[in-house]
Amino acid sequence: MSKPSQNRFITVTELCELIGLSKNRFYALQKAGIFPAAIRSPHNNRPVFDSALIEQCLGIVRNRIGANGAPYVPNRKKASPSRESRRKAAGRHQGLIEALASLGLSATPAQVDEAMGQLPEGGAGMEEAELIRQLFLQLRKKL
Repeated sequence: MSKPSQNRFITVTELCELIGLSKNRFYALQKAGIFPAAIRSPHNNRPVFDSALIEQCLGIVRNRIGANGAPYVPNRKKASPSRESRRKAAGRHQGLIEALASLGLSATPAQVDEAMGQLPEGGAGMEEAELIRQLFLQLRKKL
């Protein structure tokens, strides 16, 4: 792998992709003094970052201390459910969803989960017909 040259420049968009921020969030943090200001390209006057500024920005993200000495606290990303867990959730209630559909009510696995949470003991111990009836009533109330 070749070593990057000292004259390597990247745009704000490329830097944001590198550090995992949106451009709006980056500019807000830059205005607050957390990230350093870009230099202007002599060719087209666009803001760019040279290798020293790139390393400084990566250090800020890694160490969580801004260029102004203030702490940098990144926004927490919401954990998205994995594809496998979504499939399991869909499969878990598939029979109930099909039964509700035969009664003319379409429901997602999340809606079925929520409705089951409102049933006594989460519907445990109920006969299937009674469970479907209670879910139908719960879901119909929401519509």
